[in-house]
Amino acid sequence: MRHSRAMMLRAAAAALLAVGAVYYVAPAVAQAAAAQDEKVVARALEHQAVPMRDGVHLDTSVYLPKGAGPFPVVLERSPYPYSSPDDDPKGFTHKLMEHGYAIVLQNERGMYLSEGRHEYMANAGPDGYDTLSWIAKQPWSTGKVGTYGCSSTAEDQLALIALNHPAHAAAIVLGFGAGIGRIGPYAEQGNIYRGGALQLLFASWFKDYIGSSGPGADQRPTFPSNLTPEDKTRLSKLYSLRLTNFGATKASTADLMKFYSYLPDADLIRAVDGPVTDWDQFARWSPGDPRWSHYSFANQGDTYGVPAIWGVSWYDVSVGPNLYLYDYVRKHIAPGRSASDQFLIASPGTHCTYQRQPANKPVGERDVGDASYDFDGRFIEFLDWKLKGIQNGAAKQPQMLTYQMGENRWIADNTSLTEDPKQVAFFLSSRSGANSVFGDGALVAQPAAGGSAFDSFIYDPMRPVQTLGGGACCMGELPAAGAYDQAAVEARHDVLVYSTPPLDKPVAVRGAVKLELYVASDAPDTDVTVKLTDVYPDGRSYNLDDTIFRLRYRDGYDRTVLMQPGKVYKVDLPPMFTANTFLPGHRIRVQISSSNFPRYDRNMNTAGPNSETVKGRVAHNSIYHSAVYPSRISLSTE
Repeated sequence: MRHSRAMMLRAAAAALLAVGAVYYVAPAVAQAAAAQDEKVVARALEHQAVPMRDGVHLDTSVYLPKGAGPFPVVLERSPYPYSSPDDDPKGFTHKLMEHGYAIVLQNERGMYLSEGRHEYMANAGPDGYDTLSWIAKQPWSTGKVGTYGCSSTAEDQLALIALNHPAHAAAIVLGFGAGIGRIGPYAEQGNIYRGGALQLLFASWFKDYIGSSGPGADQRPTFPSNLTPEDKTRLSKLYSLRLTNFGATKASTADLMKFYSYLPDADLIRAVDGPVTDWDQFARWSPGDPRWSHYSFANQGDTYGVPAIWGVSWYDVSVGPNLYLYDYVRKHIAPGRSASDQFLIASPGTHCTYQRQPANKPVGERDVGDASYDFDGRFIEFLDWKLKGIQNGAAKQPQMLTYQMGENRWIADNTSLTEDPKQVAFFLSSRSGANSVFGDGALVAQPAAGGSAFDSFIYDPMRPVQTLGGGACCMGELPAAGAYDQAAVEARHDVLVYSTPPLDKPVAVRGAVKLELYVASDAPDTDVTVKLTDVYPDGRSYNLDDTIFRLRYRDGYDRTVLMQPGKVYKVDLPPMFTANTFLPGHRIRVQISSSNFPRYDRNMNTAGPNSETVKGRVAHNSIYHSAVYPSRISLSTE
């Protein structure tokens, strides 16, 4: 009896366990089924070796959606690692495949499994063109291709767009400044410079995102060229192809400052046993060096026809050149194409935060309200129009959509942001000195007839003004991107501060902010840095944009002209840009100094090549302001 009962108990227990197993397994099965439903890749053709005109093969992966082809195609070319759209169910390429697009992902030459030597932007146009030709011939392609990307994946598009390939039906180009060479008043040569000063973010970008690049750089492991796509897929899973410190997200602020502080600037990467990169040569060139013509930048002289959405952000690396290029594109349209197919969206975020800018998220420390926008929906609508021929609402979208900070709202308009139909000038003035926020520097409607004719400060490159906010990227945890209260900067004696009285009515600024300064120094060369801020009634001073100018280039970026001690020079700085309404009770403020480090390299104040100089000198710099020397800031107003 006991034996029979034991058997019954065991049977009951087994039944309960079975029920429990069903109970616990069912959610797992459901989750697996849901995950399978989320997959959008019906067929993957990974690690295809696509031939370029010079025989180099670029690693290219094709992802085909569900359904019967052929399909319209979206191409993304990048120097960074890529993965299947199924790996990121919330990503934009995943959404594109849900809407019936094939996705083609390709690494630039010399990166990861692509053959050749990597050179910064050296082959973007020709390689992109050959890739489009290859895609257009594939049986899974309709022959209509769109390109998409932000930052490097946008900059790869610029020279390609200017080639006007017949298969290139649309482009979405976001945060694209490093793809521009010379445009308007700018000669940044891929954002390597700003006003003749080096942008140090590119030293860390080359080191941490790219690795070996440039002439003589053959320091990366490579696989045999005869591997099959299947071999490459297995090897990419077996070996980590990423750089060890990809993105430098683990570097402490102290380590980053130590890295940027090394002298000379040209050897920053060498000093940390980094790879040979393009930085090693770029840092030794000037913005006007003829060798820049080797690189596939967008430049004045190009013509454009590919319909495009251009995205800029008010706190990105290169707002000014981006806006100048957009206006240039609209004025230099290829025959048979329309300027009305060129659209601009200007958001308040930092680098490449378009789809990642949620409602009511501060940009740095400043609350810019609800700046959320359905970027993905807008982009897909645009691609459906141009690649599928769907007559949706894309053609009726505003040609220019900009976010006006202060008012915290989107504005639809078609008025150029680089042209100045209406400008309001404020002149610099002080009575006893504008040094720091505790001085009496003022912005006034007319040049001062009396008072101090100039304000002076000491610039020591070993004690530079620290970067606090602005438009930068790739600098780890340094507060180099976004809007920050400038109290610590404005308390320095080597920063001149000029402010309006509290405003009695709003001043809406939208577009270029131009600067005409009269400068003297006892050094043969020095820098002038300027920052525009919005000062709240409680004293918080939030940066809007900044600029810099290296005075040896005041007669052009293709020549060096040193300064004579004590002589006053008129200097027109590269314009700043913003869209900000200064509300009643707020003040308009300008900071002037000679450094913004480590956003820009420090001027060593010598006559030698700055990027190769280790020992600098102190400079005594002066900003003149009077009827004779009417230093001013001019704001584009509505």
